[in-house]
Amino acid sequence: MTIKARTVEVPGGSLFTTSSGGTKPAAVMIHSGLAHSDMWLPLMSALGDELPGVAYDCRCCGRSVTTLDGKFSDNADLAAVLDAYGIESALLVAESRGGRIAVDFALAHPERVRGLFLLAPDISGYDAPVADHERALIEAVGAAEDAWEVEEIIAHELRLFVDGPAREQSDSRAALRRTVAEMLRLNYTQQKDTPDFDSPEPAAGRLAELSCPVRVLVGDEDTTGMRAMAAEIESSCSGATLLRVPDAAHVLALEHPELIERELRSWWRNF
Repeated sequence: MTIKARTVEVPGGSLFTTSSGGTKPAAVMIHSGLAHSDMWLPLMSALGDELPGVAYDCRCCGRSVTTLDGKFSDNADLAAVLDAYGIESALLVAESRGGRIAVDFALAHPERVRGLFLLAPDISGYDAPVADHERALIEAVGAAEDAWEVEEIIAHELRLFVDGPAREQSDSRAALRRTVAEMLRLNYTQQKDTPDFDSPEPAAGRLAELSCPVRVLVGDEDTTGMRAMAAEIESSCSGATLLRVPDAAHVLALEHPELIERELRSWWRNF
């Protein structure tokens, strides 16, 4: 499967995008805050012509370019990607921070979203709980960010989100940790100084307004907060279903790519 790259110009910057299969993409993939659009390459290649897709690097991530002038909007950037590829209405496939963008966009522009396939989604405005055994790691991430010690930030984030706060580190995940670390390093080259973003109305308390089908997956070894947000979407949205993935932490698309492909195919075919 050929992956084609292009740049989408947006006010105050440009977005790096890739596409696969077909002449008109049906899915748009939005990456986690721990990654950039390369996290979707295995899924895009595997899905082939059945579900042609577009992935893009969000502002201040990957190979996208951002100036520090003015305010920017994730919703507007996502709309620009859809417009650039001639997509009137898309299936949004998203993980973590990307899930927050996808949900916010679906609430603001329901006519442009056919469905939401969400992996460990964040919810804007949601007060996520923190378990006692997670608190030290979360605080360590915050302290490293305040000091801008990039390698320390990455080390703590890998422990919290790749291994999972209650799961032991394992050599079996060494390659996964390296992959995520490489993407984080590229992201952090842009993130010490970042522009202001326009924040949409928070999704917390509005999830019942989602009118499209929603499929949510979350790892059993993910943080308490992430598992709570997945459950919140399931309970609040009449069109939502939830799968809890055993032996999985936060980076579902990279840790369990075959399961994600299988679940997306099955859900899409019965859409």
